[in-house]
Amino acid sequence: MKIFVTGGTGFIGSHLVRSLVANGHEVIALRREKSSLARCLDFEKRVIWLKQDDPDWTQSVIAEKPAVIVHLAWAGVTAAERADWKLQDTNLTLLADLLHIAGNVGLTQFIAFGSQAEYGFIKGRVDETHPCQPDTAYGATKLAALALLEGFARQKKMAYAWLRLFSIYGPGESESWFIPNLIRQMRHGQSPQLSGCEQRYDYLHVLDLAAALQAVLRHPEKGGVFNLSSNASLPLKQIVQLVKEYTGCRAEPAFGALPYRPGQSMHMEGDSTRFNQAFAFQPQISLARGLRQLVEEARQA
Repeated sequence: MKIFVTGGTGFIGSHLVRSLVANGHEVIALRREKSSLARCLDFEKRVIWLKQDDPDWTQSVIAEKPAVIVHLAWAGVTAAERADWKLQDTNLTLLADLLHIAGNVGLTQFIAFGSQAEYGFIKGRVDETHPCQPDTAYGATKLAALALLEGFARQKKMAYAWLRLFSIYGPGESESWFIPNLIRQMRHGQSPQLSGCEQRYDYLHVLDLAAALQAVLRHPEKGGVFNLSSNASLPLKQIVQLVKEYTGCRAEPAFGALPYRPGQSMHMEGDSTRFNQAFAFQPQISLARGLRQLVEEARQA
C-alpha cells in the first residue's frame, strides 16, 4: 500500500517506517527541514520525503493519494513541554491538516498513536474502560485529538485505530531516557543515582510495536481505541539489576539517592488484552532479552 507517515524521523517513527519499507509498502513521510535523518540512513532513499515547512505540503500529499495515514508526530513530549498548553495545541492544527487530506484522498484507514497520559494518574493495571481524566496539557490534547478523529471517522465512515502507548524502549532511544542512560552509566562502571525504584512500569520493545502496526494494517475492519503495551510490568529495581548483570558493572546502584517525583505513579501498566485478541498479536521480545541486546549493541557501537 501507499502509506503517509508523520513523525518518521524520531525514535519510534524511524522503526515504524523501516518496518513498512521492509514489508513492501510505498512510504511518503513528513519531516521538518531541521529534522535529523540520522536514524533513517539505511532506508532514507526508499522513502518520499515531504517537508512540513513547505506551505503546500498538504497538496503534495493529496497528489500522492495515500491509502493509509499513520500519524505519530507530536510536538512537546519532554516532561517540561507536556505542561505547555500553547505548544500542545499546535498538535491539533497538524491533525486538522491530516483530516483535510483524509477527506480528499478516499483514505481506507487512519492509524494514530495516543498515550497512557490520556488516563491521567494511573495506579495499577488499566484497560480501555478506565476513565480518561488527563492531568497534563499533553494528555488532554491527546484526548482531544482522539475526539476529533472519532468524529471525522463517523462522518466519513472511515476506518481508524487509536493506539494508546505506554513505555516504549529499544535501539535509537534518546540517551536521556531511563534505560539508555542506565546502560551508559553502568557500562562505564558508574553508580547511577536513583530513587527507590519500587515503581512497576510496562515496557514494550519498539520492534514489537512495529510488528503490531503491521497487524493493524492487515485488519482495517478492526478499529477503535486500543491499549498497546507489553501487557506486563516489572519493578524498576529489577530492570536496574538486569542491566547491572548484563553490563558486568561492579558499582552498586544508589537506590534511594533521589526522591520520588511529586505525584509519582508507582504502578503504571497497560492491559492490552483487547488489542492482542483483536489482532492475534503477542509481543515476541521479553524485557530481559531486549535489555541484553541493547547492552550488546552499546558494546559494539
